[in-house]
Parts: sequence; structure tokens; C-alpha cells
Amino acid sequence: MRLAVRIVAVLALLMGVVFFFQGIGIIPGSFMTGRSEWAVIGAALATGAAALLWLSGMVGSGGRRKG
Repeated sequence: MRLAVRIVAVLALLMGVVFFFQGIGIIPGSFMTGRSEWAVIGAALATGAAALLWLSGMVGSGGRRKG
């Protein structure tokens, strides 16, 4: 289960980074290019995905918190 969460989080992180860079105009060729709302959406998605990755690393086997 934790592996599935990590895979989804990594994919969401990559999508967030792409959305962000399209929103600020670094990656051209899309309707999202140069649109600030996509930069905000991408930043929020990447931040949420990074938090999910961090939280999934804190949980040990058996669903118990490490440490």
C-alpha cells in the first residue's frame, strides 16, 4: 500500500512541476503556457505531493509511526 501511495505522489509531484513551469512560461506549447493560475495549481500540487511523500516515509511497516 505504501508503495502505491509513493508512486501516486511521485506522479503528482512531476505533474505539479510541469504545470508550474508551463504556468510561468518555461515549457511552451500548451494552453497553460504563461497562465499564472496554472503556476499556482502546479505549486500546490507539487507541495501536496511532496508532503504526501514525506508522510509516507514517516510511517513504518504495520502502519505505525517511525521513531
